[in-house]
Amino acid sequence: MDVLIGTLEVILEHIVEIGAIALELVGIIVMITAAAQGFMRWLRHEEDGPQLEEGILTALEFMMCGEVLKTVTAHNIDDYIALGAIIILRFALAFEVQWELKNKAWHEEHERLAGQKKNEHREK
Repeated sequence: MDVLIGTLEVILEHIVEIGAIALELVGIIVMITAAAQGFMRWLRHEEDGPQLEEGILTALEFMMCGEVLKTVTAHNIDDYIALGAIIILRFALAFEVQWELKNKAWHEEHERLAGQKKNEHREK
C-alpha cells in the first residue's frame, strides 16, 4: 500500500509540475504577444489603447495560477514562503496594472466630458 501511495504522489507531483509550467508558458506567450502588438501600434503611431495592460494582466493571472498549483506539492514551510512571496508580488503587479487601466479610463472619460462641455459652451 505504501508503494501505491508513493507512486500516486510522484504522479501527482509530475502532473502539477507540468501543469504549472504550461500555465506559466501560456502567461509568457500572452505577455510577448501583447508586447509585440503594442510595439507594432507604437511603430504605426496608432492611439495607445489598453491592450498592452490587459495582456500583462491576463499573463500575470496565468502565472499566478501556475504558482497556486505549485502549492499542492509544497512539502515544507520554506516552499510555502517562497510560493507565497511570488504570489504576493504577482498579485501586487496585477493590482497595479488594473489600477492603471481604471485610472486611464477615468482620465479619458473626464477629458471626453470636458470636450463636450467646451463644445456646448461654444455653440451658445
